[in-house]
Amino acid sequence: MPTLPATEAEIDVFLHAFDTCTLPKSEWTHAAHIFTGACLVHTLGEQAAIDHMRQAIRRFNESVGGQNTPTSGYHETVTILWIKLLAAFHRDLAPISRASFAARAVEHFAPQRDLLARFYDFDLVASTEARQRWIPPTLKPLD
Repeated sequence: MPTLPATEAEIDVFLHAFDTCTLPKSEWTHAAHIFTGACLVHTLGEQAAIDHMRQAIRRFNESVGGQNTPTSGYHETVTILWIKLLAAFHRDLAPISRASFAARAVEHFAPQRDLLARFYDFDLVASTEARQRWIPPTLKPLD
């Protein structure tokens, strides 16, 4: 598993590689998604982080040969849920440096593989509707 950046300079290089689609596909892991979202939330705030991730993930998927279709690639509900969770986590920890926040977010969230199941029925997350537009949680509200 690739090591995530630890210093501010390393974070800048990593985010630039993601944004310019030069990050190797093998480095775009679950932890890297969380890490990137955390960095964007810290720097841009919740709504701008959503807007940035929405475009960047789609662009990155296509750059590595993926497609963004009604059944694969970018997932609007999953992306927004993660950014909202990261924004709430940031509010709880602020003030904190970007590097520290991103590391804490990965440490806290990466092991939680059942996170989506706490908020959504499987059928909903698997739906094309949820992939294409934000659907608020159906099982447990966001705090």
